[in-house]
Amino acid sequence: MNFQEAKELHNLLFTFSGIFHKKFLSHYRRYYDCYPLLKKNHVKIISVLYQYEHLIPTEIGKMLDIERGSLTALIDQLEEMGLVERCDDPQDRRKLLISLTPAGRGEMGKIMDSYIQNLCSIFRDADPEQLKQFTASLRFAVEFMKKLQVD
Repeated sequence: MNFQEAKELHNLLFTFSGIFHKKFLSHYRRYYDCYPLLKKNHVKIISVLYQYEHLIPTEIGKMLDIERGSLTALIDQLEEMGLVERCDDPQDRRKLLISLTPAGRGEMGKIMDSYIQNLCSIFRDADPEQLKQFTASLRFAVEFMKKLQVD
C-alpha cells in the first residue's frame, strides 16, 4: 500500500467512524434510559459482551480503547448494578472472565430489540438494492478486519 492509498483508507475509516457515531450510536442511547446510571462506556462494555459469551478485561479494553484502571472501575460499577459478573477462567486460573448476567443479557435483549426497530425506521426509505450492497460491504469489511494481524 502506498502513502496515498493509506491516507485515503485513514480518511475513510475516520469518516465512517464519525458518521456511525452520529447517525447510529447517538440514537442508541435513548434505549438504555431504564438505567440512568449507565454512562457511555458502560453501554459500550455491555454491548460488546452481548456479542460474546465472555471476555477477559484486556480484550474488552483493546476493543473499546479503555485504559485498564478505568475499565476496572466501570466493570465494578456494572457488577454492582447486577449487569455483569466476574468468574474464573477454567483454562487459566490467573484470568478473570467478564460476562453478562442473565439480568444483563435480558436487559440488553430488550434494548437491542428497540434499537433494531429504530434501525428499521432509519433504513425504511433506503433503496433495497443499495441496502443489500451496504450490508454485504459491511459484512466484507468486518471479515476483512478480523483477518488483519494487528496487536
